[in-house]
Amino acid sequence: MYNLNCIKKTLDNGMNVILIQKKGFVKSLFMCATGAGGMDLVQELDGKRVYHTSGCAHYLEHQMFRYKNQDVTELFASLQAQTNAFTTFTETCYYFQTTSDIYKPLQLLLEFVETLDINEQSVNKEKGIILSEYDMYQQSPEQRLTKETYKSMYHKHPIRVDILGHRSDIENMSVEDLTQFYNINYDPSSLTLVGITGKDIHQCMSFIENHQKNFPSKLKSHPKMVFEKEQETVVREEYTDYMDISFPYVCVGYKLKESQSVEDANIKDLAIQMRLDSLFSTMNPDYQKWMDERIISQFAGAECDMCLDRGYILFYAQTQKVNEFIELVNQLIYKLVHEKMKEEDFIALQSSYTGANLRGLDHFESLAVDVIKSSMLHYDYWEWFNEVLNITQEKIMDVCSGLDVSHKTITKIYPKEYKTVNHE
Repeated sequence: MYNLNCIKKTLDNGMNVILIQKKGFVKSLFMCATGAGGMDLVQELDGKRVYHTSGCAHYLEHQMFRYKNQDVTELFASLQAQTNAFTTFTETCYYFQTTSDIYKPLQLLLEFVETLDINEQSVNKEKGIILSEYDMYQQSPEQRLTKETYKSMYHKHPIRVDILGHRSDIENMSVEDLTQFYNINYDPSSLTLVGITGKDIHQCMSFIENHQKNFPSKLKSHPKMVFEKEQETVVREEYTDYMDISFPYVCVGYKLKESQSVEDANIKDLAIQMRLDSLFSTMNPDYQKWMDERIISQFAGAECDMCLDRGYILFYAQTQKVNEFIELVNQLIYKLVHEKMKEEDFIALQSSYTGANLRGLDHFESLAVDVIKSSMLHYDYWEWFNEVLNITQEKIMDVCSGLDVSHKTITKIYPKEYKTVNHE
């Protein structure tokens, strides 16, 4: 399929391995991930609740690049490979890419992820770096806009807490905090390894199996994220802040009901995003007019996120006309719920999405992330990949018309000087 060969296997220690062969490609990428990220603040393991310090996932990602008192980045470089990592709300991923031999860097990837090498000195040394990162994000109006919107939407959901954690938790992060998080979430049974390479994937699978015999699982069960019951209403219907910026930022968010299944979430996510793109992108002939009128700027967009634990739609922009933008969003959300997409827009979007999916097969990092997510959520990636070919206008309308968009919040960030003037 799509000129790819794919094999999957759950190893004896519980690690999920998915290898994809792209014949003729010299480049290889391997990504090892744990299904624990910034939202994993409270977990359940063996019937007991475990509480983590906020920011543990991200802080640990930084610490993992120390292995046997050496810098992992330099070790990969000596093997002609480049490495990196990232933490999201729901996972932490480590990866390398190379055009050379894959086995030595693959061994290094597995061993540094499955070995914790931290001490009080290394943890304390990292605090300044992470606090600087925290301060940098605090000064980003785009980051602040999203963060405050989440806090306005959700009463108890852990998405309220930044991936980096609270500043006080970063300042007080300890070896014990990180060790607890590691032991629960970096067991082999909690890891997924995806490899994309032009080399022999069966030989590669044998190598991984033999290597993992030295890393048995130590857990009896898998940790699960705990969510407290969330109210349907938003916390704040409106929030205003001030920053050192030139023009205002605004975000209009709609809190939606969570999905009942992974399949339901995937379909809703695709359907709503396609409809949003038809309404609030250059596909809409009015989009340029909104820019000319300065209702929107280069920073503008609309997105949705439909999951088992949350659902929302966001419209955001930097704008000189805040009230006009809010009124525009009111009109667009009405069309999203009540009006069917034009046939020509549907055909154009379906072609665009299909083309983007096919091009994405050559973007190794995003492909690996998508495959990892599908594995962790237990759905077939290739079935989802083809869903854009199967979706219909009627399905999109059915999904959108069933949305309850009555729970709305508005986040505004104004320039500091607006505090002393009537900006409404």
